[in-house]
Order: sequence, then structure tokens, then C-alpha cells
Amino acid sequence: MRNLSETDAYSFTDHVLSRAIFALSRVVGVKNITRPFWNRWRAALFDQNTLDRFLAAMSGLSDWPTKGEEFLQGEIRQVEAMLPGMSNDEIVAHYRRLSFLAHLVQWGCLPLSDVKMRAYRQCRDFYLEAERRAFGARFARLRIDWQGRPMWANLHLPERPQPSRKIPLAVIVHGMDDVKEEHLASELLFSDAGFAVLCIDGPGQGEAFLLDGMTWPENFEEAIVACVDGLSDYPQIDTEGYSVAGISWGGMWAYKIAAIDLRVSAILDLGGPVDAREFNKLPFFLKSKFCQILGITSMDEARRAANGFAVRDIAMLGRVRAHVHIVHGGRDPLVSVADKTWLRDTLNGLGGAGDVKLTLFADGDHCCTQYVAEVRRAAAADFLDAYRRRTGSRRPSDHRLPIA
Repeated sequence: MRNLSETDAYSFTDHVLSRAIFALSRVVGVKNITRPFWNRWRAALFDQNTLDRFLAAMSGLSDWPTKGEEFLQGEIRQVEAMLPGMSNDEIVAHYRRLSFLAHLVQWGCLPLSDVKMRAYRQCRDFYLEAERRAFGARFARLRIDWQGRPMWANLHLPERPQPSRKIPLAVIVHGMDDVKEEHLASELLFSDAGFAVLCIDGPGQGEAFLLDGMTWPENFEEAIVACVDGLSDYPQIDTEGYSVAGISWGGMWAYKIAAIDLRVSAILDLGGPVDAREFNKLPFFLKSKFCQILGITSMDEARRAANGFAVRDIAMLGRVRAHVHIVHGGRDPLVSVADKTWLRDTLNGLGGAGDVKLTLFADGDHCCTQYVAEVRRAAAADFLDAYRRRTGSRRPSDHRLPIA
């Protein structure tokens, strides 16, 4: 795997801007330079006190891996010393905090390194310990083999399922610089609403990328469908009529999933781009991650990849039969309102997805991270309504659509 400074797709301007940002962080402080990301970090239930102390521990962005790891180890020692006097709920809260702190240490846009791998393992392991303590038998870590390689997913089951024999399923498909452990807030909100919640690191994401070296394929949607199929050991979960919460790049892939899997009854598209044609205009930190997860080392490879990473395929969109709710931020610096308006109008014109709704938060950032609870609760209501309408009138069927 390449670090961000070792790819021909990273332009001269990118190198200059990267060095400028790293230098500026020593002048204005890491806390100020990272302020645009705070909503996202706080949306993951990470407390402001720990965030402030973590950011204050380093003099500049170049200190992030080493100073971040030192800070994490200090927090771990403090928690370990307090464990004997803690209740289970307190232990869960601290392990969840340590999990996200470890995720921050391996923050997605940073170069690949041994520190990054170690930090991700700690992020995963603290998360698993917390959720097993919090949910008991209602939580499981799942392995799904796809094309001879392992993928991993987290499954939460609701405490109070819907009053029926089956539990509806919500699948969280996240973005390119996320890890599945980052989405606990969404998992808890959907679980509280009565859903079984499956959050996946597909190929090119999180654990599959960082620890198993799987890059993001053009048929990523098939991997997600394979994960849903892998729930056969949980007969209480209804995979017919499942919903997809697509976050950032996951929002793009939600349509591709629905286009090949008739079981999908609803989509939440939260900040999904419609294409990657503007690759060269991406901020350097996202461009580096794009290159990492796709295994790209040149601009020619980037251009070829961008052709497949898009949802401007009218034939594909025409196969979507799920209820679609697009939620977008007016201040999203990565995906334009015009693109999302085009997508809504195109889907409505095709007619297969019914009445597609676009909700715009005027002050919303990328994925509207200031509005996590509001968006997920509204999505849960949409998901449940679509599930009931679908399952009230459908027969189990061959869920795969033929692809021309």
C-alpha cells in the first residue's frame, strides 16, 4: 500500500498544500486546523473534553501518529486503574470512548503505517468489548467470506423488536475514510427503533482494507449483498425488505445495491456523491485516501477508476425499486446541491423509486453530521414504513436482478 506522498496521482499543488497545512497547524494549532471535522467526531458520541485534550497533546499534524498514540496509551492506563471500581455501564462508556479515540489516532486521511494498524486494532477491540458488555447476546461480530477473502461486520439486535415474528433489517454502508466502529450512534438509534442493524467494512473499507489489504472493487455492491445473505444464521431477521443507510460514498453505492437486489425497500442517501469525475479537485487528504483504497498510483488509473465510481448510469438507476430519501447539507464542500437535485429529478423521472424526497439542511456539512439524531430517527420511520408496505404485499422471490 502507498502512503499519501508516494503516488503520481498526487499533484505538485497537492504536495505544496499538504506541506502548507502541516506547517500552518504548528502556527494556529491542531485544534483550529481540524475544526471542520469536529461535528463528525462529536456525532460519533465522542466527548468534547477528551477531544480537546487529545488535540492539545500535539504541536502540529506531523505529531499526530506519535503523540496521538502516546495520549491513547495514557488514557488506557487511567481506565485500567479505575476498572475495579466501575459499574458495567461505566466500563461500556469508557471502552466506547477509547475505541473512538483509537480511531482518531488512525484517522482515515493519515498515511498508512504500523501506528495506524495498531490503533485500528485497538479501536476494533475496545468497540467489541464495549458492545458485548452492553448488548450481550444481542451483539455479534460476523465474518463473511467473499471471493475467498474475509469481510467483517457488526450486528446489533433490538431490545424490543417490532410486534411481528421477524425483525426488519437496516444495513449501514459507510464511506471511504470511515471504519465500521465509527458509526455506533447510528447503530444505537436504528436499534432503538426496532431494527437489526448490520454495519459492514466492505472491501476497501476499515478492517478489510487496513488489516486484510482488500481494495475497493467496482462490484462493491455485490460484497454488501453477500453480507446480507450471510445473515442466514439469524432466522429472526427479515432480509426481505431491508433498508440501506448510505453515508458519503456509501450513499452512492446504496443505489447500486438496490439496483441488483430487489429486497431493498428503502434508501437513505446521506451525502453520497454522484460521481468521481472531479477527482483532481478533491482536497489532498481525500485524494490520498481515494488512491489508497483503490490501489491507484497514477492519474491514468484514477481516471479509469472514476468511470466506474458513479451513479450517472440511467439504466442502473432505472432498476432501483426502493423508496429513496436524499438528505443533504447546503454547506457540503464535497457534493453539490445541484448534483443531488439532478439525482432526485432523474429518479422521479424514471418512476421506479416512487416519490423521491430531497431534504436540504441549509447549514449542513458533509453528511449533515450536526443532525445525526434527527436524520436517523426520520430515516427509521421511513425504513419502517417502507418495510411494512413491502412485506405486507410481497412474496419471497429471486432477489437478484439480471444485469444486461
